[in-house]
Parts: sequence; structure tokens; C-alpha cells
Amino acid sequence: MRLIRSGLLLLSVTALAVDLRTNDKGVEMNAGSLGSFTLTYPEFEPAHKVIEVKAAGAQATVKYEGGAECAVSVAQDEVGVSFRGVPTDVKSWKMTTLIDIGFAKGGSWQIGDKTGIFPAEKASPPHIASLNGTTFSVKNARGQSLSITTPEFAFQQLTDNREWNWAVYHWQFIVPWMPDRATAKIKVTSDLASVTKLIDPFGQSLKDVFPNKLKSLEELKADVEADKAYYAGIATPKLDRFGGLPGSGEALGLKKTGFFHVEKQSGKSWLVDPDGNVFFHLGVCGFAPNDDYTYVKGREGIYEWLPKNEGEFASAFREGNSDHFSFYIANVIKKFGAAHDYESHATRMISRVTKWGFNSIGAFSPVPKAAFPYVAHLPINEWEGVKRIPGAHEVWDPFDAVTAAKIAENIAREVPVRAQDPTLIGWFIVNEPRFDELPRVIPSLDGTHACKRELVAALKTKYGTVEAFNTAWQSSAASFDALIDRGLAVTTDVAKADVKAFVGVFLETYFTQVEKAFRQHDANHLLLGSRLQPITIEDEQLCRIMGRHLDVVSYNYYTFGVDTAALKRYHEWTGGKPMMLSEFFWASPKDSGLIGGREVSSQLERGLAYRNYVEQSAALGFIVGIEWFTLVDQATTGRWFSQYNGESYNTGLLSVADRPWKDMLAEMMKTNHTIYDLLLGKRPPFAWDDPRFRVK
Repeated sequence: MRLIRSGLLLLSVTALAVDLRTNDKGVEMNAGSLGSFTLTYPEFEPAHKVIEVKAAGAQATVKYEGGAECAVSVAQDEVGVSFRGVPTDVKSWKMTTLIDIGFAKGGSWQIGDKTGIFPAEKASPPHIASLNGTTFSVKNARGQSLSITTPEFAFQQLTDNREWNWAVYHWQFIVPWMPDRATAKIKVTSDLASVTKLIDPFGQSLKDVFPNKLKSLEELKADVEADKAYYAGIATPKLDRFGGLPGSGEALGLKKTGFFHVEKQSGKSWLVDPDGNVFFHLGVCGFAPNDDYTYVKGREGIYEWLPKNEGEFASAFREGNSDHFSFYIANVIKKFGAAHDYESHATRMISRVTKWGFNSIGAFSPVPKAAFPYVAHLPINEWEGVKRIPGAHEVWDPFDAVTAAKIAENIAREVPVRAQDPTLIGWFIVNEPRFDELPRVIPSLDGTHACKRELVAALKTKYGTVEAFNTAWQSSAASFDALIDRGLAVTTDVAKADVKAFVGVFLETYFTQVEKAFRQHDANHLLLGSRLQPITIEDEQLCRIMGRHLDVVSYNYYTFGVDTAALKRYHEWTGGKPMMLSEFFWASPKDSGLIGGREVSSQLERGLAYRNYVEQSAALGFIVGIEWFTLVDQATTGRWFSQYNGESYNTGLLSVADRPWKDMLAEMMKTNHTIYDLLLGKRPPFAWDDPRFRVK
């Protein structure tokens, strides 16, 4: 046992070392099965932007605009920060961390001598706690805890970020800047003892009660016959073999090319199927089991039942990995009495989703043998040999010769195999690249990155002399070569314009590289873009460049009300390219036993939100498809690849018990079964008269 004494708090815990290490974002605090947390590097008030981070294991150096530096070191149970060159206008500094929304399921917190629980529903007001104190601890429903001791004179704030549609809790401590206290320590310990059962034998939360919850194995087996009656009772419209509208091609004068393609008539974009008919892409992401796998290693005690990774339930483990288990697959094995295989799963799911009016397989899905429309991803994410830009998620360096060669090699190997497939709609590039981070990140890099060398070369070409550069950028560089390995402070308007111009060159190089390699091996299918986030697509320069290279612009648009003015703006910026809204969902924690996501109050409301979103978008005339995320709900204890910090959202059309969310689907079918009447102007779009879904 170990005593931690600080201020008003005396904790007695089984203290275990937290694995601490630095990275480009901050100090990663790995607390085993409790989860991983990142304590951000210090931020100043007023703000002085970070221009360079050099991190390696136990050490990091952070440089800021204005000349300040912070040396960060980590050791067992301790983070040290040491400042120098802090400008005189700085009043305070802070560090922050995000806390997984899963703590809402029975978790608690303590700041000083004040305690509370993490609210299951969005807190109002969002500030859960704001007070002075030097100790902070969180405890999950299993009784595991993480404790942090801050420097003296700290003010702490704990916030529920669901107020801003971000399912996470946010904690920060703020310390007054005192030049005589330029060095500080932060203590970190954990207690990982765990005895509480949280999950039933079907992968459902033990503490939650909801209408669709499976209660017994007998119920699960009885669902086989109930499902037959349910699906047999759904009437569907007559469609062509691809899910398009029969006769529409002839009526509209569309081309029959044998492949999916886009056509434009009188300012309206049509996605056309291989038989020449109008096709609106109603896709479902995650067609194969994926988000339903969870990481079980180190927390086996929270489950009432876990099988061995051999025998009857061997196929419920991900690729034989005993750490990754799918309760969904286990339930299907129990339900149908057969081991899982993707082809049988896909056949079953295709028959279901077509009843619900979906006509294609969306992102993150393997291709089944069954002939059914689908999208694919270019093999760029096979990252060996592909140099990513640190700090800019999923963005590679197009100026790096090894990277360019590897991308060309991957595309040449895999794309031709599908070039003649009529059921393939098109190819995404990557998922949610953060191009918007490039103006900040590229100047902060060192010369090991080709794009940083190219930036310096561009500056040298523009300014000619380092003196002219120094005047424009308010810098004091001795030479252009001296700029290559140091972070650049982008403070003047001229500097910002220079960086923006270079990012434009970067993006033009990037998309030219992809388009050239793709078109060389597939002249038949659509290039669908990169499933951008809202923060990324709001960039006219990016949109105009994409418009020159893509067939369709894909946008992962999470929202309540559809901002049609914004969608029209992006459409105009891209030169009138059609758009696909490639990822969205709403979740209902109240009646699913799950937590987080963009929340509504019921499964019925999930369906109404879908109708509003799809119909308001489709009516614009340039939205040619959507993709719902996902087929099956995420695992109750989080997605496998995030280990203990995984999302556990009610994303699915089906629950972990293989039960359809019927109230939601009943509304979805009203849209899906009549989408072509909407597109042809035979009925108006549905608009949900709910204040949350109206855009002001």
C-alpha cells in the first residue's frame, strides 16, 4: 500500500506504475485495462502556438511562437515540465486530457475533496466541476482508478463535451505562470484491481434494461422463426438487378456503359448503374464483423461468459486472436448453430438490407462473392514504405520518392483485379485525412520530411535572399538551409499566405499522383475521394483542387440538421462535382445499453433523423448517395483496435444480439423504398419538425 498526500486529499491505493511516454501530441499515460490517456503539452494563456515538437521516448522539447520552450520528461509515476524563454505576457499555462465516454457507465471522479459521478446523459450545464485543487482521480465501474497530482495553485475543470456533439469528457488544470516556478512535476498513479461483472453472456450491459435486450438463449433461438416472419412481411419496390430504377435510363436518356458512372443533365447529377438506370447509392458501412469485436485481454473478469478461442466459438475470435472477441458472432453461432464465415454472413445480410431498401455495401467491407454493388478502398493504407505526415492524420508525403513508388506499386498490384467488375461503384482514396492540419504541421517538421525541404526550397525561390525572407516572416534565420531542421513560426500575413500557397502545391501533387496511378489501371470506375470531415472540407482551395481530380467528392457529414447552404458551397467550389455523404449515424443510448455518439432519444428518432438527413440531401440534385455507419452496433466494451478506449456506440441496424432495430428501420424504409420518387420530383423531401434538426 502507498499513501499519496497532497492538499486536502489522502488517498490509499494499490499504486501501480503507469506507462508514460512522449509523442507528437503529449504524454501518453497507458494505464493498462483502465485505458490510455494523453496529457497534452503545456499551452499558454494568452495563446502562443506550438511551432515544433521533438519527442522520443522519455523526453520531448516543445517550442512556441514568441521564443518559449518547454522540456518535458517522464519517469515512473512522474511527468516533469521545465520552461524557459516564456514571454512576459503569459499569465498561465495548462495541460488537458480526454476521458473516455465509457466512464458514464458507472464511473466517478474526485477533485480535491469533491466527488461526483460521470453523468450517463449529457450534463447541463456542461461544466461538471470547476474548482481549485491539486489532486484529480477517475474511477471506472470496475473500481479501477487513475490519480493525478498537479502542481501547486492549480485550478481544475471537468467538462462534458457532449454539449458540443463530442462524446468525451475533458479535464484540464490551469497553473498561474510564475517565473520563479519554471519547473513543475505532475504525479500519475493507478489502481487496476477489478472484481465487478459488467457484461452478460450475450455481450450486453448487465446494468441496463432496454426493450430489445436479449434475455435468454431460448429467446435467441426463437428469433430464427420470428426473423423469417418479419422479413417476409416487408414489401419492396421493383428495382433492376443493381438496385436502380427500371426504365429510368431510357426515360432520361442516360447511357448504358456496363459500369457505374455519373452523368449531369440540366445542372442535376445522376449516378447511373451498369444497366443505364438511375441509381442512388444507399450503402451500409462495416458489412463484415469489425466494430463488434472487443479487446478482452486484461479485463476477462468483467464478462459473465467468455469461451476459449478454440472449438465451437473459435470463429468468434478475430483471425484466431484470443485478445479480440465478437459477442455478435458468438450470438449468431448460438442462434444458427454454425461457425461464422464471411460468405454466409454476407449472403444473409444482403437479403436483409435489400428488404430495408439499402442497395450496396459501403466502406470498410470485404467484397463478397455474391453479386451486390459495393465500394472499395485504394490499397494506399498498406503503410509499409508510405511516409505519413506526423500530426496530419492519414496524410502521406507526396514529395517522398519512396512513398510515391510504394503507392504506385500497391495500386498496380490490386486495382486491375477489379477493373472489369460491374458491381464495383468506385474507389475511396483514404478515410478522413486531415489536410486542414497541413498549414500548422508542415512548417513544424524537420528535414527528414521531403515536404519540409520542398517548402524551404519554395521560400528560397520566392525570396532569393534570406534577408528578404526574414523581413517578410519576421524571422532571424542565418540561411535557408538553417530553416530545414527547425520549426517555423508562421505569424505574419505574408507567412500565412506563403504556407497556404505551398499547401496548394502539396495537394495538387498529392491528387495528381493518385489520379494518375489510378487511371492507369482502371478506366471504368469512379474515384470517390477521401471521406472528408467537416473541419477539412471547409476549405475552398482544397475543394477546387479535388474537383479537378475526382469523379465524386465524399464527405463524412455528421450533423443534426442538414446545412444545405454549406453543401451547395462545397459543390460549387469543386466545380459542380457530385457528392456522396459517406458516413453518419445517430445513437439512442437510452434504449440500446450503449453510450455516446450523436444522440437522440429513441430508435424511432434515429429513423426520423435518417429520413430528414437523406431526403433533404438527396433533394439538392447533386448528392448521389449515402452510407450509414454501421451494420452492427459497436461492442459494449469498445472496439478491439482501441483496446480499452474504444467507442461503444449504438451505430447499427442490428444489435449485438442480431436483432434489428425495427422502429428505426420502419422509418428508414419510408425513405429508401421511395427514394426514386423523390429524385424524380414526384414527392417533396421529408423534413422533421424538430428544433435540433432545423438549420438556422
